[in-house]
Amino acid sequence: MAWLVLILALAPAPATGTGMRLSLEIGQLDGPGWALSGIRAEVDTTAAPRLGLRVSHLRLPPPVPPLEDLRLDCPGGRLGADGLACPELRMVLPGVGAVTGRLRLSRASGVDLELDPFPLAGGRVGLRLQGGPGGWRARLRVREVEAEALAALTQQWELLPRQWTLSGRVDLEGEIRGQGGTPGDLRGRLTWRRGAFSDPSGRLAGEGLELVLEGVARSVAGGWEGDLEADARGGGVYADPVFLDLDARPVDLRLRARGQGERLQVSGLHLHWGQDLTLRGEGRWSGEVFPRGLQGRLDVERARFPAVYDTLLQPFLRGTVLGDLETAGEVSARLDWRGGRPVRAAVTADGLFADDRLGRLGLYDADARLLWDARGGAPMSHLGLMGGHLYRLPLGMTRMALQLQPDGLHLPGEVRIPVLDGALRVHTLALRGLGTGDPQLALDASLMPVSMGQLAAHLGMPPFQGILSGSIPGVRYRDGVLSVGGRLAVRAFDGLAVVRDLSLREPFGRAPVLTGELALEGMDLAALTDAFEFGRIRGRLHGYARDLELVNWSPARFDAALYTPLEGDFPRRISQQALDNLVDLGGGVGGALGGGFLGLFDTFGYRQLGLACRLEGAVCRMRGVAPGPEGRGYYIVQGAGLPRVDVIGHTREVAWRELLARLAAALERGAVQGKAPGPSQGPAASSGTNP
Repeated sequence: MAWLVLILALAPAPATGTGMRLSLEIGQLDGPGWALSGIRAEVDTTAAPRLGLRVSHLRLPPPVPPLEDLRLDCPGGRLGADGLACPELRMVLPGVGAVTGRLRLSRASGVDLELDPFPLAGGRVGLRLQGGPGGWRARLRVREVEAEALAALTQQWELLPRQWTLSGRVDLEGEIRGQGGTPGDLRGRLTWRRGAFSDPSGRLAGEGLELVLEGVARSVAGGWEGDLEADARGGGVYADPVFLDLDARPVDLRLRARGQGERLQVSGLHLHWGQDLTLRGEGRWSGEVFPRGLQGRLDVERARFPAVYDTLLQPFLRGTVLGDLETAGEVSARLDWRGGRPVRAAVTADGLFADDRLGRLGLYDADARLLWDARGGAPMSHLGLMGGHLYRLPLGMTRMALQLQPDGLHLPGEVRIPVLDGALRVHTLALRGLGTGDPQLALDASLMPVSMGQLAAHLGMPPFQGILSGSIPGVRYRDGVLSVGGRLAVRAFDGLAVVRDLSLREPFGRAPVLTGELALEGMDLAALTDAFEFGRIRGRLHGYARDLELVNWSPARFDAALYTPLEGDFPRRISQQALDNLVDLGGGVGGALGGGFLGLFDTFGYRQLGLACRLEGAVCRMRGVAPGPEGRGYYIVQGAGLPRVDVIGHTREVAWRELLARLAAALERGAVQGKAPGPSQGPAASSGTNP
């Protein structure tokens, strides 16, 4: 019955000049790829023939979403049993406004909709949609559209998470072909100029972007396959904690992918980051919770330093020993993974330089071939370097073999590392627990004789003679603490220095903490004082530092003493310059002995001498080798022979910084500078005839 009413309504008009207006309602019209429902048609022939439609619901082929509550104006249009012909379409699209174009809906051939370019979000958009029994095709052209408006549309269609922000201008050309409600082939090109974006947290953002995306996707049996090309050649992107400056180093990405259900396969991945990073790879994901079910291979064909370190590595390494390096060189690598975990890796380094800006370590012109296997049994690795340093102590050319293990490494044989004119011999080295958060190190080594003169020169100390050597037994690292199991013995100045209970917390952190005890035995005072221009003292020196704690290599606590023993058959003479310096060190007035009768003597005899300090906070509590006369003060120098000179200290407490300043002044050539003490504060020098 409805079709009969429709035919009658569209019957030829009455005689010229009369005209007519008709309206009718139709439940639904449909054809291949389209459907109209809730139709109210109005025909007006009083002037030029005109057809108006109100449609509750219009369904077109994808990607056009269903449209509701439409008003269509079709001058010269025709609505019949076979469909709708509208050669001059005018309608209002929700959220868009008025548009013009052409529309034909045919029950036999399908749909043909062409919209003239219409303004949208500061730009213009054109659309051509064709569909019929053989499938459908949509072509879209977008020019200079505001990205913010596109974001609102894509969020409405749930293509972009809400609360993301986009800005910039977008051009888009695309074509989609399909059958029924399923897209088949897709081809498109998107250009985003002056683009910016941000997620709600601000941890992913970009600005000033110049981005071009081109893609092709095709339907295949049971899934799809496609190619993607992306060129980002301007602006910057921040993905916490990494920032990419795309003006300096553009990104060029090419890949081919294939999907089937939740499974994804990527082949032919090529990525270039300027001239400094080139990646190739392939992989598969089975659709399990990421990263489980992921397997593939990634080849780092070229990674150039310092760009790769400064931009991609350093943000993750801040706060570690590798967090502030100057770098150069080139690295390549291959990584294989299965089940979401790495299973094999190979790294090659060529001409690699790495120098810590805080002076903790350095590697110069290193080359390496490192091979790792998660199952164990990896081939032997090799490492070589032309030089380097550890806490600015120079290291010479070194080559070594390494056996990498699933969670660590070990040395298969002894390694000799040149240190100045000596060497560090590493007898055993094993590292375990890498990647667990609790790495463990075991090391046994010995230091072959090193010239004290060369060592002093590199440490910025006055030149002096002697040899430094010793053993480094039972070194262990665990729970962030580096410790020496036995005693560390070092021979220097014809004596022995022994370190016990040595430990270092966070050795490569910002503020390492060193604790231990030090004992000195039989040091040659003449060689020691000559080296530091303190003024010559002949004798033997003993000493200790107990309860020692250094924070970031600065003393925080200790109980230390330097003294000459009462026992022993050795010369005991002290120069006038050394006496003056000891007086100055104790807070007295240096140079007091230079005039009068005592000025005729170059050296004096002594029974014993020494000075001690217990550092508590920022204050040194001072003492000497014996209580002073009648319990007043303390002996710094207890004289012997004729003329006898005693140096007696009266200052019991002195600021640590002040004591260091006095020591620095005492080591200078020429006149010793200092402040005159009060009557009973600093040390006093006295002469007498008693031995």
